[in-house]
Amino acid sequence: MAIPVKKKDPDFNTLKRELQRFQSERLNRTYADLMVDPRYAGLGDFFFNRLYAPKDFTFRDTNIKSLQHLLEGRIYRPMTAAMLKVIELHELTDNLDDRMVEKMVATGIGPKLTMDLYQAVYRQLNNYDQRVYQISLIVDVTRIFHGLSRKWVVAISLKTVTVAAHLLKSAKIIDFINEGYLAFRKVKRIDHFVDSITRRERAWHDKLWRGTKIDS
Repeated sequence: MAIPVKKKDPDFNTLKRELQRFQSERLNRTYADLMVDPRYAGLGDFFFNRLYAPKDFTFRDTNIKSLQHLLEGRIYRPMTAAMLKVIELHELTDNLDDRMVEKMVATGIGPKLTMDLYQAVYRQLNNYDQRVYQISLIVDVTRIFHGLSRKWVVAISLKTVTVAAHLLKSAKIIDFINEGYLAFRKVKRIDHFVDSITRRERAWHDKLWRGTKIDS
């Protein structure tokens, strides 16, 4: 009987970094047109390299109660909901990545990940609904961020809590929200960006699920 690899083991972490690198490169290929579009360049970098393909999951270590106490009465209320949505997205993505790595370990797949191997692992996990929900959550977070970026009160709220957030060691998520605010602020209309993501991610997911041959 194989001994499961724990998340803190070097082999697990090596495979997870390779998985995340593989997924990040796929995203940049799939959305190369959006990345070079002057309307979405800054947003694309934030979205594909920070929001959708995060490599640092310290957000989940944030003490939610402390964060909510910090924000209470000091920040525009919808921003609290937005932050919790971001945390949910990061936790879900992290969990899905962990399950992929666990399956890679169980089937003897090393760090040299190919599209065929990725597709095989993806299908074996049998978590269609979770993947569809992940896409839905990504779209929700994107629209929420964009809506908040249009409100001047958000910028004031962020300035108000930034210093306190650093003192309470909740700075990472506040800085992240501020980074997103600035990226989304530059985009007047988000529909094309969001519709492209929804359509392409569902198509990508369905191809993987059906076992359709994928070259890139």
